[in-house]
Amino acid sequence: MANSMVPHHSCRFANCAQISRCWSRPFLERNAMWSHPQIFAALALSLGYVIAGSAAGQEPAPETVAAESAATEVTAADIERVQRDAAALSDLDDDVKTKVVDLCRSASEELRRANELKARIVQLKSDTDGAKQRVTRIRQQLEQIQDRQPLPPQATLLPDLEQALAKLESRLAELRKSKKDVEVEVAARAKRRVEIRSALAAASEKVIELRKQLGALPPGEPPLLSAARRVELRARQLVAELESPALEAELAKYDAEEATNLLRLQRDLRTQEVALAERELALLADQVKTARASAAQIAVEQARDEAVVVDPLLRSYADRNQQLAEAVKSLTRRIEDVEAEAKTSQETHSSLRKQFDKTRKKVETVGLNSSIGVLLRRQRIALADPSQWRVAIHDRQQRIDEAQYDLLEYDEERQELADPDAIIQEILTQASTSKPDKLQTSAREILARQREHLDALTRSYNTYLDTLIELDTTEQTIIKLTKQYEEFINQRVLWIRSGGLLTSELQFDSSDAWLLSSSRWAGVPQALWRDVQGNWLIYLAVAGIAGALLLYRPQLHRELSTIAESVQRPAFYQFLPTLRAGLVTIGLAICLPGVVGFFAWRIDTAAGDAPFVKAIAQGLWHTSLAWFPVELSRQICQSSGLGEVHFGWPTSAVKLLRRNLRSLIALGAPLIFITSTLAAFDPTHGHDAIERICFIAGAIVLAVFLRRLFRPVGGVFEEYLAYHQGGWIDRLKNTWYVLGMLLPLSLAGLAFWGYYYTAQILAWRLHATICFVGTLILIRAILRRLIVLRHRKLSIEQSQRRAAERAAIEGTAAEAAAIPVEEPVSDVSAHSAQTQRMLGTGMVVASLVGFWLIWVEVLPALNMLDRWPLWTTTVHVTENAVGDSGITSRVVESLEAITLVNVACALLIVGTTIFMARNVPGLLEMLLLQPLPLEASIRYAITTLTSYGIIMVGVISACSSIGLQWSQIQWLATALTFGLAFGLQEMFANFVSGLIILFERPIRVGDVVTVGDVTGIVSRIRIRATSITNWDRKEFIVPNKEFITGRVLNWTLSDNVNRIVINVGIAYGSDSEAARDLLLEVANEHPLTLKEPPSLATFEGFGDNSLNFVLRTFLPSMENRLQVIHELHTAIDKAFREAGIEIAFPQRDLHIRSVPAAWQGVVAVDSARDYGHRQDAA
Repeated sequence: MANSMVPHHSCRFANCAQISRCWSRPFLERNAMWSHPQIFAALALSLGYVIAGSAAGQEPAPETVAAESAATEVTAADIERVQRDAAALSDLDDDVKTKVVDLCRSASEELRRANELKARIVQLKSDTDGAKQRVTRIRQQLEQIQDRQPLPPQATLLPDLEQALAKLESRLAELRKSKKDVEVEVAARAKRRVEIRSALAAASEKVIELRKQLGALPPGEPPLLSAARRVELRARQLVAELESPALEAELAKYDAEEATNLLRLQRDLRTQEVALAERELALLADQVKTARASAAQIAVEQARDEAVVVDPLLRSYADRNQQLAEAVKSLTRRIEDVEAEAKTSQETHSSLRKQFDKTRKKVETVGLNSSIGVLLRRQRIALADPSQWRVAIHDRQQRIDEAQYDLLEYDEERQELADPDAIIQEILTQASTSKPDKLQTSAREILARQREHLDALTRSYNTYLDTLIELDTTEQTIIKLTKQYEEFINQRVLWIRSGGLLTSELQFDSSDAWLLSSSRWAGVPQALWRDVQGNWLIYLAVAGIAGALLLYRPQLHRELSTIAESVQRPAFYQFLPTLRAGLVTIGLAICLPGVVGFFAWRIDTAAGDAPFVKAIAQGLWHTSLAWFPVELSRQICQSSGLGEVHFGWPTSAVKLLRRNLRSLIALGAPLIFITSTLAAFDPTHGHDAIERICFIAGAIVLAVFLRRLFRPVGGVFEEYLAYHQGGWIDRLKNTWYVLGMLLPLSLAGLAFWGYYYTAQILAWRLHATICFVGTLILIRAILRRLIVLRHRKLSIEQSQRRAAERAAIEGTAAEAAAIPVEEPVSDVSAHSAQTQRMLGTGMVVASLVGFWLIWVEVLPALNMLDRWPLWTTTVHVTENAVGDSGITSRVVESLEAITLVNVACALLIVGTTIFMARNVPGLLEMLLLQPLPLEASIRYAITTLTSYGIIMVGVISACSSIGLQWSQIQWLATALTFGLAFGLQEMFANFVSGLIILFERPIRVGDVVTVGDVTGIVSRIRIRATSITNWDRKEFIVPNKEFITGRVLNWTLSDNVNRIVINVGIAYGSDSEAARDLLLEVANEHPLTLKEPPSLATFEGFGDNSLNFVLRTFLPSMENRLQVIHELHTAIDKAFREAGIEIAFPQRDLHIRSVPAAWQGVVAVDSARDYGHRQDAA
């Protein structure tokens, strides 16, 4: 059939090759030089492909191309001919040969697809023609199956029944799968028809495009490559031309099956087959259950009878048989219970799956309208909590472990009975009876029955374990399906209006009227009175606690004032009063909200089936939940409360909070009660005018409250903004102010426009977020209070210790000649700063986790933004195809839409990257690197590279999220690289040098270096430059390239030991040996100088005015260099004075040619006196 569709013609380049071979034969006979076959083949093929290439290089007319494409069909022989020709040309370029091989491989793959399409066309036409016959057969099968009744099982033995049950379960699974396939096919038909219409248009365009490519082959390429390309294009053209008939045949099949109602009849047949198999399975399962119980009971009775008459030597074995029989019976009951649980779970899963499929089909068919919204809201409420199955799975794991252990024990016991003769021989050696044959026979029978019991136990335990695992798997599937169903609902329900505009629904309906019904309200005290009569002790205890809290309320306030006076002392450092104040604050705050919550609990318990009473209980409960955190915050802000006295909050902010929180409770609590009560009456209604009005009023109250709190002037953050003036929070203060008001107002707007359910969900999430943030603030304040008190305690202890040491030193100063050295004390401020950083990091991590847990159920709704594409991008996808040669892969291009979700993800990734780049390195150093024995420079290099890695990963992830792949922007990156390499080569050099510095570490943070005429400590190593802090505390910025290409003196690179050189000049006539010994003594006695290498003092020479000595000594580090130099100079001066060695002064000799006569006598006297002093000194 394939050959009849498209006529076959020989390949053009093959004819050319034949012509060249025929033409060259006489020439070969005339010239012996052409006798080599390789040379001849190369020349012949080259000539043939030159002719073919010249023909291919010419642009044929479209009519010619069309005629050729319609009349020519490529064959496997054509592909093989090209492959042989490529292999015969030994001097062919490797790149060209590779391209030819790839094209031939692609042509072979396309030819395989063409053959598959031809076979598919034949099969589709056969299905179309045989649709009526298939319908007739299905109708006959339906008539037969309707008359069939479940047949009772033929087997009676338990093993045969169990085997039949396993076969029937396998058959039922196959029937269910077949039914599911038919249902999927029915549901996919409409979508497939649309896809076929689009594919037909694309196939026609593809054929036209391939014809154009065939008529315009690339000029100038080798003839063999052109021939291979032509074969590949013709193969692709053949596939494209066969796609349209295949699609049309598929449409014809669908039309024929739709006309005969074939698929629906198949679905009916599969449904009835499944129902019949389920009834047969139920009958067989009941019979298996009965057979198991009967067999177990019979085994127990036989074991009991046997234990009575058995020989005493066999009594232990008979008792063991009875125990095993009882174990089989007990295990049979457990199997029945687990099978019942498994059946219930399977029914639950099946029901949930059907409901999910129906809901999804309705949503896809109808769309997101108000009716679908009501349906989704009701099903969201009706969804079971997956935690019950998680608890059951967790508890069942212990049963599975115990069953596996028991199975191993029984299996080992069964292995011991594999050789019964040994056991019987042991029994006979203990026997004294004269009838050993009878004893042996009895023992063999008892051991045989014991093996049967153990075999039955093993089979039962395997069945028990299989049923448990099946039940476990089913419940895990239910959990997964419930999560998918919940996510499906959450993704759509928030985008559906639950009602119309509020202005169009301003009337009282039935759900509003019952709130004002006195007869319904009468049910509340009645329910309470019934509950009081049955649980009066609970009411008495709660009344006593609430009365005590109300009665002692003034005393609790006085207790707060007393605690405040004690903790305000400067030297106070105990944390216990803060805990006492916290307990007092909770007692003041919990009284009224606790009473409301208690009545909500008891009313809900006593309500029974009364919807009004239950709604009142829900309203009271939600009011209590919202009231308590606000009341607790108000009590914290009391004048002598935790906020102002213990936590150090500004007095003005505390007063403002206390005043506004009182108003918020007075206005918000009644509104919350009414809204929650109406919502509990009908969670899916959403049309209650009173409920929506109260919700909007509550949102407005919250907006006014937040406006008073967040206003830049006169708000709670006024002092904070003044202290952090110029920071980001101060610059964005107006933004926070506006957002604080718009957030609740936007919820009010949603409720007004009809999205009341959405506003309600978001409002409770917002309430939970505010409570969570308040809890974090409270925890942080408590921990900071603890840190401050500990800091104060350590400071006081250190001050007391220093004072005691000074007192001791002053008392013993006359007796001690040495200077006392203080013991090193802990750096309290450093420890406090480190603790503050750890506390801040912990709060950030806790806030991220908390926000995720609060908003995780709302986040799926953002997936609806995926429905609005912004632009498209081309991505490369790998497709796998199964052919004769196995699984083959190929990379194809596909269009992917970039939506608002992608942009939001990219922005989130950027924000997360910035946050992590700033905080993760510090957290890494604090938690991991500081406890390790690493140098500060190594820790700095690790944290810096970590920051670079986070930024790189974040940039790549953000670009990938919005469709920017490296394959698409590499040309831009290449151009930018070349451009920047010339324009910003110095910056690139510094960047690369910075990386070299971090890896090679010629300098490190903390090293003392000399660059040019600047000496200082390396303080920071950044991407472009390194900061050096000199001794004047000025920062010197050095480009990183200077450290790689220039000359740098690193004083502390490999060895921190450094040398001090001190020049000393003494007067002529001094004892040089004594001076040298004194210099060495001073250097060796100093506590900071090193003994190895030893100090060295040398007499360097005779100067103009002095005898020059040089002292060289070594220090372990650069930290105390200046201090040691000062102390050495002081000690040398003191030692020389005590030894009478004079440190020389600068001298000059003046030669006077003539002096006045009056001066000569005076000069002579002075000279004589000076000479005498020198003689005395000598």
